[in-house]
Amino acid sequence: MEKNIILDIDTILNKEFNIDFKGYSPIEVDTFLDAVVKDYDGFQQLILELKNQIAFLQNANDGLKERIVDLETKLAQLEENNANQSPVVSNLSQVDILRRIARLEQEVFNRK
Repeated sequence: MEKNIILDIDTILNKEFNIDFKGYSPIEVDTFLDAVVKDYDGFQQLILELKNQIAFLQNANDGLKERIVDLETKLAQLEENNANQSPVVSNLSQVDILRRIARLEQEVFNRK
């Protein structure tokens, strides 16, 4: 983008015009060029601020991408651990249920 900019503040400010017999008013030209210089200065400041903001946001985005990768890795590990533990947990709960049933049956038969 900056490669397309032909003029800068110093070029505009130091530009000297030839004064002809029926030329432009030097005061009017100076006033106009002062306004142009002020605009260019504002544009350059805005460009610098936007570049800084882009760099900040890119760094933040990179950090978030790294966090996503870390969290996806942890999620995959947790899912794998959960898949490995589920049969053990269900087997334990089935064993507990069978023990409770056996204990209840004994109590019922002992009461008769």
